[in-house]
Amino acid sequence: MMPTPRRDVFARLTRRAGAVAAICLFVAVVLARTAAAESPTPVVPTPTPSPAASAGASLGPSASLAPIATAAPVTTPSGSPGPTLPPVPKPIVHPSDASSNTCYDCHSAVNATQAQISSQWSDSVHGKNGVGCADCHGGDPRSTSMSVAMSPQAGFIGKPSKAVSVGVCGSCHSDAARMAQYQLATDEYAKYATSVHGQLLAAGDSRVAACIDCHGSHDIKKASDPTAAVYPLNVPKLCSSCHSNTQLMQPYGIPTDQYAIYSQSVHGQDLLQKADLRAPTCASCHGSHDAKPPTSSDVVDVCGKCHTATQALYEKSRHSTLDVGPKCWTCHGTHDVQPTSEDRLFHPTPPTVNCTICHDPVTNTFRLKTEQFATDADRRCDTCHHSASAEYAQASGIRDALVKASATYDTADAKLQQAAALGMIVTDADVALTEARTDLIQARAAVHTTQLTDVATLTDAAVAKAGEADAFADSKLSESTFRREAMVAVVIVIALNVFVLLAVRRRIHRDDHAAEGEAPVA
Repeated sequence: MMPTPRRDVFARLTRRAGAVAAICLFVAVVLARTAAAESPTPVVPTPTPSPAASAGASLGPSASLAPIATAAPVTTPSGSPGPTLPPVPKPIVHPSDASSNTCYDCHSAVNATQAQISSQWSDSVHGKNGVGCADCHGGDPRSTSMSVAMSPQAGFIGKPSKAVSVGVCGSCHSDAARMAQYQLATDEYAKYATSVHGQLLAAGDSRVAACIDCHGSHDIKKASDPTAAVYPLNVPKLCSSCHSNTQLMQPYGIPTDQYAIYSQSVHGQDLLQKADLRAPTCASCHGSHDAKPPTSSDVVDVCGKCHTATQALYEKSRHSTLDVGPKCWTCHGTHDVQPTSEDRLFHPTPPTVNCTICHDPVTNTFRLKTEQFATDADRRCDTCHHSASAEYAQASGIRDALVKASATYDTADAKLQQAAALGMIVTDADVALTEARTDLIQARAAVHTTQLTDVATLTDAAVAKAGEADAFADSKLSESTFRREAMVAVVIVIALNVFVLLAVRRRIHRDDHAAEGEAPVA
C-alpha cells in the first residue's frame, strides 16, 4: 500500500521532534559540563590571624598559664630509698622420676572437691607443661603410700601459707634458664617485694593480694587467655574483687568506689564496653606485680606511656617547669578521666577566686589543695586563674581558637556529606578536610603547652583547609542545583514534543478514518 501524503507529514514531524529532543539533551549536557569546567576554582579568603593569635602576640611569651603547684596525691615522697629485696627462694627439693604423679592419681579419686582440684590442675598451664603437685607442695610423687608421699623427709610442706606461696612461685619464676623457653619475665618476685602488697605481706598482713589471689592456685591460665582473671579486659573486675570490699579496705582507709568511677570514665568505657585493649587497666597505671599508687612526680611519666606526644607537649609548658605544679591528674582526674572538649576549659559561671587558692596564706608559696580537683566539675582553668588575669585571657583565646576551628570543620564536613548524598563526586575535598581534622587534633593536644601561639598556628591552618573543603562543597552543591534545573527544562521540552506528536497523530488518524468512508475518486 502506498503511503498517503498525511502519513508522510506525520513521519517527517516525528523525525523532526526526535531531532529536537536529541538536540535539547545534547545542549543540556554541554551546558552542565561547561558550567563545571568554566566555574572558577573556589577562592578561599586567606584567613586573618585569629583573635587567639592576636591575643598571644599582645601577651608575649611570658604570658603562658601561670605557674601553680599542687599537693601530691599521695604522701609517699618520690625518690625515697626502696625496700631491701629478699633473696630468691630455692625450689622445693623432692624425689622425682619425671613421670609419676601419684598425688593426682589419689586426689582425683578422694571426693568431688579433690577431683575438681585435680581436674583444674591437669587443665592448667602448669599441668600442661610438666609442673607437678610436688613442685609446689613437696612430697614424693612416686609413692602410693600416703605416709611416704606426704612425709617431711620428702620435702612435703602441705598447703603453703600466703607468704610461703609467694616464695614457691618466685623460686621457679625467678629462674632465667627455666623461664626462657616460655619467654616469661623473671623479675616478678623482685617487683612484688617492692609493691604495697608485698611490703604489707612481709610485715605480716595476710589480707593483701599475693600470686594466688590474682593468678589462681591450681587453675592457673596464661595471661593471654581471655578467660584468665589477669586478661586485660578482666583486670578491673579482678582488682575490684578486693578494692570494692568495704570491710577489707576499711583498715587501710582506701575508698571502695574506684571501679564504679573507672567504669564510667573514658578509659573504662573503651575497655569494658568497647573491648578496646589499648585502653588502660588498673595495672597500666598502678603496675601489676609492683602495684603501688603513682606519686605526683610519677604521674606524667605514667600517663606518658600511652600519651607520648602529649607528654612532650606538656614538658614544653610553664606548668612542667615547677617543682610542685599541676600534673595530668590536676586537670583530667585519675579514675574518672572524661573525654576532652573545648567546653571543659572554663566553668559555665566563673567561680570566686582568691589568692589562697594558689598561695599559702602564711608563706605565700605556691600550693593547691587536692580536694579542689576532687570532682570533674572543678577541673577548669578558672579554678586557679581569675577572669581579670593575663593567664585567663590566654586560656580564653585558646578556647576561642579551638571553637572556631571545630565549627569550621563541622560545617565543611556537613556540606560535603550533603553533596555526596546528591550524587556529586567530592573526593577532591577529602584530602583538605582530613588535613583540617589532623590540624584540629594537634591543636587540641597543643593546649598542654599552655602557649596560645602554638595552638593558634594549628587552628588557623585547620580553618584554612576546612575553608577549602567548604568552598569546594558549595561549588558542588551549586553544580547539583544547575543540573537539576537543566534537567527540568529538558524534560519540559521533551514533554511538549510528545504532546504535539500525539496531537498530530490523533488528527492524522481522524482524517484517515474520514477519508476511508468516502467513495473513491473516479
